[in-house]
Amino acid sequence: MIPVVPVESCTHVLAEFDCLDPLLSALRLDLGRIKCTCLSVSRKWLALGTSAGGLHLIQRDGWKQKLILTHKEGSVTQVSCCPHDEDFIAVATSQGLVVVWELHLERRGRPERVSVSWEHRGQTVTSLCWDNAALRVFAGDVGGKVSCVRAGSSKLGKGSAFVIFPIQTITTVDSRVVQLGYSDGHLVVSSLSRCYLCDTEREKFWRVGNKERDGEFGACFLQQSPAGQRGQALLYCARPGSRIWEASFGGEVLSTHQFKQLLACPPLPLVSYKNEPHFSPAQTSPQSLAFPRLLQFGDQNLLTWTDSAIYIFTPHSGQVLLWTEVKDVVEISVFRNELFCLHGDGRLSHLSLMSPERCVERLMKRENWTLATTICCMFQHTVITSRARKSLPIDRLEQLKAQLNSASQEQLIGQLEEVISKLEPLDSACSSRRSSISSHILLFLMIIICFILCFCLIITHLLTLFSLSFQSSLYYFISSFCCPEDSQSVRGEGDRSDISLQFLPLPFRSKPPRVALQAVRDSVSSFVKKTTEKINTLQMNADLWPRPDLREGVQGEVTATVTPLPEEVELNAEQSSSESELQELRAATKKAIIIKLANISPLLQISRFYFFFFQDSGLSYCISVHINSPNILRRVVEFTQASKVVEVIQKGDLLKSLRSLRELQPWNTPLLLSHLYRLYDKHGEVAVRAYPQFYPTILPSDIMAMALPSHFLPYLDNLVQSRVEQQRLCFLGSLLQPETLRQDWLELALYNDAPQKDDTLTADGQPRWHSHFFSWGYGRLLSLLIRLPADLASKQKMLEKCRTHGYWMGYLYLCRELQRRPEAFSAICRLDDMTLLEGDDGIVPQSFDEWVLLLQLSQQISSSNEAPPTSALPSSPNGSCSDGTSDSSPDLLDGSTDWSIRVSPENIILRLVRVFGPDRALTALQERGIQVDLSSRSTLVCDLLRMAEKRHRALIQTMLERCDRFLWSQQA
Repeated sequence: MIPVVPVESCTHVLAEFDCLDPLLSALRLDLGRIKCTCLSVSRKWLALGTSAGGLHLIQRDGWKQKLILTHKEGSVTQVSCCPHDEDFIAVATSQGLVVVWELHLERRGRPERVSVSWEHRGQTVTSLCWDNAALRVFAGDVGGKVSCVRAGSSKLGKGSAFVIFPIQTITTVDSRVVQLGYSDGHLVVSSLSRCYLCDTEREKFWRVGNKERDGEFGACFLQQSPAGQRGQALLYCARPGSRIWEASFGGEVLSTHQFKQLLACPPLPLVSYKNEPHFSPAQTSPQSLAFPRLLQFGDQNLLTWTDSAIYIFTPHSGQVLLWTEVKDVVEISVFRNELFCLHGDGRLSHLSLMSPERCVERLMKRENWTLATTICCMFQHTVITSRARKSLPIDRLEQLKAQLNSASQEQLIGQLEEVISKLEPLDSACSSRRSSISSHILLFLMIIICFILCFCLIITHLLTLFSLSFQSSLYYFISSFCCPEDSQSVRGEGDRSDISLQFLPLPFRSKPPRVALQAVRDSVSSFVKKTTEKINTLQMNADLWPRPDLREGVQGEVTATVTPLPEEVELNAEQSSSESELQELRAATKKAIIIKLANISPLLQISRFYFFFFQDSGLSYCISVHINSPNILRRVVEFTQASKVVEVIQKGDLLKSLRSLRELQPWNTPLLLSHLYRLYDKHGEVAVRAYPQFYPTILPSDIMAMALPSHFLPYLDNLVQSRVEQQRLCFLGSLLQPETLRQDWLELALYNDAPQKDDTLTADGQPRWHSHFFSWGYGRLLSLLIRLPADLASKQKMLEKCRTHGYWMGYLYLCRELQRRPEAFSAICRLDDMTLLEGDDGIVPQSFDEWVLLLQLSQQISSSNEAPPTSALPSSPNGSCSDGTSDSSPDLLDGSTDWSIRVSPENIILRLVRVFGPDRALTALQERGIQVDLSSRSTLVCDLLRMAEKRHRALIQTMLERCDRFLWSQQA
């Protein structure tokens, strides 16, 4: 019997369809003397480096060898195909040579070396990485050096191939380079101890996080936009214990993904032509692993491996897509959903990630009937779904069954027949996953139908028995009970003549009025009594529906006033002969109606209750109103007690519970909200963090009513971050309804997961030195809230809150928006960071007076006791600055102190000299009576600036003279 893979694990599978052993035999790489040492794959090529220094380029279409490139500088240790131009390929050898080849295949020319670097001579290059937009390669070696090699090309225009670009050393880190990654001007360098992030355009460096590690841990970028769109990427860094950091381009650690417990699930089998797949449903122990490399796989997945298994994660949802045991894996190269594995013995494997139904379809095309049947039975939870009918229609599975041997594969055929019997049609409307009508809803519908029939019976009897003179009374009787309470129930005299119901003109029965009314009373009372008894068996709590009449102190008895209409007066005039009989009938009718209302009122209340809960706002209203009443709230949640999802939730598995809720689509808001409340009651904040996937069915207002404020913040942060970066600001603005929520959410974000006030504020409420480097747990949300368009009063309130809590990056931004620049300069001087005066987010002085004000503030603070001690001064990476939300302090890679970022009077004067020129700046300062004391280093800088200014002026003068002579010569 083939074991069945659980439904939560059968979404994807790794399959091997091609055998690459004949290819290695043709290349003579299977003899043991020459082995394959590295590989790289692109859309067109499979590049294989060898221990003999050769590079084999295999055309993937047909697996034919196209080229072989030789290197006499040692064996090939690294190879990388250019992702945006397949005519270029980078190679590194064991002697430290880095070569960029241009293949010239389009012009059928000979390949040539367009760039050669000996920057890593004598060191083994451990990683190569291409720029995703330009023709340059980054290389890292065992010594920690990272360099950049630019490649010239004849494609760039005439003469560009003759330009020799200098080799640039980017940095040298503390230990061996494990992996390099590049995206949008940012380079990540993962060493044995930590990760570094480099802005290659501005030449600035950051450490990613504070904690070091020891060993090989990979890092890579992962795009956050859908396939085919360009968007902001996030950085993922491996950590010990099966953990992965998620970080931004600023080096800020956004979250930590824990996969240790998630890897306790059994491994999925590798679908291969070599052997039959086996699956053991037994749970395994949690795995604490070190991921030596991280690769982007597909659009939203991360791939990593160890020497015994391959792991694929989906960091966006924090889940393990799959893990499969594959032995002796040395290196992996990926392209889209395909991966090529190099094994320790030199073998190659070509694997593909796909859904089980697509795998069965591929196996059937290759006529591998037994393996296709095995996968079909093993992953039957996916095969039986209606969406799988596009790839595996029922007739195809019948064809698969016909190909099996009925004598030797009887058990396999029986299991396949069982799968076929469970298949859902393509347009299945009765699928359990899509069914939105549960048993308790059907019961409510039946009760409401009975209620409607009851009133129809009353109307029918009364219309049959009474004359037209009684129609107006009956109209007021019905309208007083069928209309909702909040509608207008009392009409003025002028309105009554305009509104009437068109009753059928039925003949008056000959029965005496008292006998007729008594018959109606007995019939209706019996029906109402039976229906009420059935409804009372539900044992519903009447407190769920707030009754306005009881709350206002008015008795619940309802009476109907019978007022004759003008039509009735005319009719009575025409029937003057029967005036006495009709008067007797009116008196008896009035008494009967009052008796009837006492019996019908409980049914009306229950009907209103049920109709209320069929509205989308009903259940959410009860949860929001009775959030502090556990007994009432528990009754509300009991409405979904009969659902199968409740059984999954009560087992305590959060991932399975969320998966079950996703399968309920299309969602019904009241039912989904009650399920989410039950899930939150069991798992708390962990559950709320996963609720953004149910937006917009479940709105933030629903979560605010359900969760604690400290638990609501992670939900809101995850909801906003689920959008691409360009849409987050607009999306957050759409959630702020009403506008007062902005201040409430800002206050929450400033209070929760924030630094201590003693760390950010001094005793007199001023900024503490370098306190803007502290990490704010909801810094991204805070940044978006203060950047949203707002009126002047709202911005002033936010400014005061940021100052009170010590959120200085937001405070400086709002100071710039409100043109309160002197206050911003005062805060910058106390924060003591010159980088806050530059860049797009900085506050740059716009006039000489502002520079003078900044200098005076700095002198005041330096002369007072507010200046920081010399021993406490931090270091900074090449003068760079954190954005206020990073996890790392601005330390230099070599541990030395960078004094240039201090907001000291001398540094301000040097910055002023660079802007206005040394002579003009120093003269203006002396005229204003400001004392200028420059050190020997600053004096040298001023002299160099004067010299550069003179040479610049001389150069301009020379160019103008030459242009003048040229123009005169042209006129002559």
